[in-house]
Amino acid sequence: MNEAEQLINYLKQQGWQIRCVESCTAGGLTAAIGAVSGASEVLDRSWVTYSNQAKHEEVHVPLETLETFGAVSQEVVMAMVNGAVQGCEQHTLSLSVSGIAGPDGGTKDKPVGTVWIGLKTPNKEAIAQCFHFQGSRQKIQQKAINAALAMPLQA
Repeated sequence: MNEAEQLINYLKQQGWQIRCVESCTAGGLTAAIGAVSGASEVLDRSWVTYSNQAKHEEVHVPLETLETFGAVSQEVVMAMVNGAVQGCEQHTLSLSVSGIAGPDGGTKDKPVGTVWIGLKTPNKEAIAQCFHFQGSRQKIQQKAINAALAMPLQA
């Protein structure tokens, strides 16, 4: 059983739905969940918020947070997961992903492969974890997807 199947089973057991807010994975996380039979029982919706403006408009990440910390940060992925569940906090798990998949765009402080993943589960505070993945753009994206799928099962 792969991570997406495990996550779907976990969500069904909890009676929760899931929402995803993705940046560097560009919808890959949602696609991985949607590829599994039974996903329709738990997959509610998702957003691909590649730009800062999209993060602000779609899931209400404050512009000040984006300007102060940058899109690839703990503060932003936590704002993304919190924004995703507004109005349905009691029964919705949300995941967010923001990172630098490369091969360009990295800096000394945030090199290529830096990925932040946020998690919000019902009745708990949001958490976030930073990863430093290696490899091609596609490998970094896939590693980010796998880490996001596994995160709720390890929390």
